[in-house]
Amino acid sequence: MITDIPSLEHFAEAASSHGVVVTDEAVLAERGLDYWGVGGVAGLLLRPHRREDIAPIMRLASEHHVPIVPRGGASNCSGGMMATPGRILLDLSGLNQILEIDVENRCARVEPGVINSDLQAALAPHGLCFSPDPVSAHLATVGGNLIENAGGPHALKYGVTYNHILSADVVLPDGSTATFRADDDGPDLLGILIGSEGTLGIVTEVTVSLRPIAAVTHSLMGAFASAREAADTIAAVIASGVVPAAVEWLDRAGIAGLQQFYDTGYPLDADSIVLIDVDGTATEVAHDQAVVERVLRERATEVRVAEDEKARAALWYGRLNAPNSVVQSGKGFFIGDVTVPRDRIPEMQEAIQATAARHADGLLFIAVCGHAGDGDLHPTTFFDKDNPLAASALAAANNEIIEAALGLGGTITGEHGVGTEKIQFMTKRFTPVEIAAQRAIKRAFDPAGLLNPGIMLPEPSPDEPDTSVFGAAVQAALTGDLTPEPGAALTTGENTDITVNLGNLSLVVGADTTVEALNRYLDEHGVTCAAVPTTGGERTIGAVVATATGAERGRIRHALLGADVTVIDGQTPARFGAETMKDVAGYDTKRLYISARGAFGALTALIFKVGIKT
Repeated sequence: MITDIPSLEHFAEAASSHGVVVTDEAVLAERGLDYWGVGGVAGLLLRPHRREDIAPIMRLASEHHVPIVPRGGASNCSGGMMATPGRILLDLSGLNQILEIDVENRCARVEPGVINSDLQAALAPHGLCFSPDPVSAHLATVGGNLIENAGGPHALKYGVTYNHILSADVVLPDGSTATFRADDDGPDLLGILIGSEGTLGIVTEVTVSLRPIAAVTHSLMGAFASAREAADTIAAVIASGVVPAAVEWLDRAGIAGLQQFYDTGYPLDADSIVLIDVDGTATEVAHDQAVVERVLRERATEVRVAEDEKARAALWYGRLNAPNSVVQSGKGFFIGDVTVPRDRIPEMQEAIQATAARHADGLLFIAVCGHAGDGDLHPTTFFDKDNPLAASALAAANNEIIEAALGLGGTITGEHGVGTEKIQFMTKRFTPVEIAAQRAIKRAFDPAGLLNPGIMLPEPSPDEPDTSVFGAAVQAALTGDLTPEPGAALTTGENTDITVNLGNLSLVVGADTTVEALNRYLDEHGVTCAAVPTTGGERTIGAVVATATGAERGRIRHALLGADVTVIDGQTPARFGAETMKDVAGYDTKRLYISARGAFGALTALIFKVGIKT
């Protein structure tokens, strides 16, 4: 039944011409839960007839002041879809049409409810694929991939969802519409939308870039006596110039623990195992496989090679079947998601297992698996549901794991998102001014706070400074009226320090470093960075980022990992992003500083991905 809130009743009556209104309590209960059973029961559910109906639906929601909770494939792992009796569950899963596949230009237009694996199946006959490949691809929608900035095992070589979205048509919370494009001039609003967890707008259509399916893919496994040897081997592989398609990790506790539920096929005496995919043409794979195998055999206690699909499936089964084993085990479980710079994985693994030992009275074990190439780990905690100590042990362990990741220069979530599960950690990850800037973004997009309320941002704190000038700049960017002050500072601090981390393939550079000096440094250290121009050597790298246009802007978008900035209100220092290769904690605020000409504040330092010269 519809709750007896008059605004919901009036909304339902007005919206019925734009979608199917569902009030059946069983349906509301079932559709209000994510894959892990987290969620709530909405006042009603609305299924739009067409994507063109979403704008009038949002206008009605704004008029009646009714909160909207968007729902896609509901594969979310962070409690990011919290329906309540006073809210509308907007079910977008029926908007599942592949509108166009442009083989020549390697792109596709799709509705938000298209399932990732269905898109892959439609692309396969054309020899193409959509790069993001989360383990939940059989459930996750393309719209969901976008708002969570999904990754997957092959993000190391091909990038996360952000790297493959060309444009998105969006209905904003007031019912107005916008199209955000990767090649727009000015601040990267598409980048702000990506990973925003359904809190800024409803995506109605997405244009994605495609890539050719690799002609050949081979897989290798290395077993190691220690996590440090495994991590050093990964670094050695990448230092060779080979960029694997995937590098996955599973630790001793994970192998032994999962072996209780199914035969992983992995050596039980290994401290860590690493799975590596190499792909490309037959010639490329022959070269890369030889390099990877040589590096593995120099360090690993056991090496396996799989060249045909049957052998590859067997090699990957233990890792990819882990989520199913979690569900089928009958045990209580919690799947974590933290990211650290990849050279800090051994310390992170050690910290996780120390946490498991401290809480052995309430927990069974913690399995560490994840995407080692990106430093994105998924500590999965198992416990007996009838153990009275389990709840407190799980909470304490989760807190300790988050603290450890942050202490190692990492972040609280690499791909699952904040949702409601990790809100309490946002103030550990961000300073008050960084939270305030993100709150200003939410307010600019959604002044009434009606879209997916209670997600991502913590409750306001008196420590948060005023960021109204920052917010006004976001609002101006949204309306196309952003006009930076002539002479606005592009950089500040006269920082010219340069540090490259070869183990993580990241570069931290002061914003006042000249392009000439930076290129000289990169040459001396044998690395490349796509964001650094080869011309205009007298410019500072900060000025390059703040004024970039065209292809230069595009290269910066894909290489930028983080930025030390000032927030224009008070010129307060802040950091958005980090040296982590994956980070979906909060709004991707660094994107606003690209091409913004100082409108949001000045740049102090920048963090980029780098590659090894070959």
